[in-house]
Amino acid sequence: MAEDSSQQNMIPEQVVRVMIDDIFRKNNVEPEEVKKNIPSDQKQMLKSMVDDLKEQVEQFNQGEKKTNESDD
Repeated sequence: MAEDSSQQNMIPEQVVRVMIDDIFRKNNVEPEEVKKNIPSDQKQMLKSMVDDLKEQVEQFNQGEKKTNESDD
């Protein structure tokens, strides 16, 4: 089961990476340069946003598991 969960997490992450890489490439943006030029307060805001999104995804997944268990 743990493998299924990690596999599910990898697929959306891969999609996001491909989309971001495509956007960067189309706009001639170097990811390493962007990382160097982000102010620390903006980095903190981004980290906070990612943590919130992770929490929302986990809550959603827990709801899905409960729904699937009750369907069985």
